[in-house]
Amino acid sequence: MSKKKKTGGKKRPFGMKEFVNSVDDVMRQQEKKHPPIKQVHARLSPEWKRVSEKIGRLLTIKEEEEIEKLREAIVAEGEIATRVLLDFLLTLVRKANPPEGPPQS
Repeated sequence: MSKKKKTGGKKRPFGMKEFVNSVDDVMRQQEKKHPPIKQVHARLSPEWKRVSEKIGRLLTIKEEEEIEKLREAIVAEGEIATRVLLDFLLTLVRKANPPEGPPQS
């Protein structure tokens, strides 16, 4: 027979903060078991969108001073910026070199 821990009859409230922490813990466990999933989690983050927008702006501005400021802002984003830029680069490579296959009719 298994023994259950008694909590004194009081349950801790499970609010938004606890939910977010719980999801974060599960995501970290997934990343440890399957490192490539970290890219999926990164793509779902609000930081991904923010960095993507900065990169989009960087590609459209012409003033050198603005380019330098934005480049430094992107670099300051850290790992997420590296992930976004690598994803962007790999997308360009795939579009430039589509996989060979039978001709489609």
